[in-house]
Amino acid sequence: MVAQRPSDDNVIYANFGAKTRVEKPTQSLPPRRRASLSPAAQLLLDAVLSRADAGRVTRGRQYAAAGHVVSLEVLSGRVHAQVAGSQNEPFQVTIQLPYRSTDDIAGVSAELARTANGLRLARQGEVSDSLLHVLLADDPGDIRLLCDCPDPSPVCKHEVAVAEKLAARMDADPLLLFELRGMNLGSLETAVMAQARSASRESEDDPELFWTGRQFPDLPHPRVAPALDDSDLDLLHKAMRTISYTNVEQLRAVSDIEDLYDALCRGGVIDNDT
Repeated sequence: MVAQRPSDDNVIYANFGAKTRVEKPTQSLPPRRRASLSPAAQLLLDAVLSRADAGRVTRGRQYAAAGHVVSLEVLSGRVHAQVAGSQNEPFQVTIQLPYRSTDDIAGVSAELARTANGLRLARQGEVSDSLLHVLLADDPGDIRLLCDCPDPSPVCKHEVAVAEKLAARMDADPLLLFELRGMNLGSLETAVMAQARSASRESEDDPELFWTGRQFPDLPHPRVAPALDDSDLDLLHKAMRTISYTNVEQLRAVSDIEDLYDALCRGGVIDNDT
């Protein structure tokens, strides 16, 4: 095994006699953190793993990977799941989020409406810390974990397995964070549009906001397609038929239009014989 002390430049210490071989992390190591998860998924997962010992974390992850979470239902303010264990009937697991009032939920759409690209960023899983605290919890300890298994520990392996599956779903679908508070995409867009109209009138009573305004959202990026590829060629043939005597002339007229389009828009060359 080769190691280098940070304080000693160009000095390498080698130990070729060590016989110890580490097969897996020791039980004293903290739960593994997954940097690739979205902030919301990571916050929820940390809220569960921080209260579980390393052994239950390992077994819970094994349960999640092996498909022991047989159902997972997202409801407003809570998640209900079933985890197959050692008994005939699956264990019932609930992850309960802290209570939020209607004003708290309205504040979510209000912040998104007043944030440049707020809704687009929310679809990508990028939300502010203040929104995370409203949608999930101010304190990870406020998230309640319930399981009807006989394990007396604060967090059992079944709850870890459900947290793993839920975090994976939240990472894959950022809007699931809002569904946890009863907001789907349609209702969220409607609420943000209503708040946007209210925000636009705030400048009438705020002179500083009137002159400085808010940050503009990014310009849209519409889909681009060539006109001919995005048009109905049957209609073009029908139009050329009205000024052509024969089918050959009709086909030649359409071909000439295509060549002209290529020359003007795609850098093509027009055949002088046409």
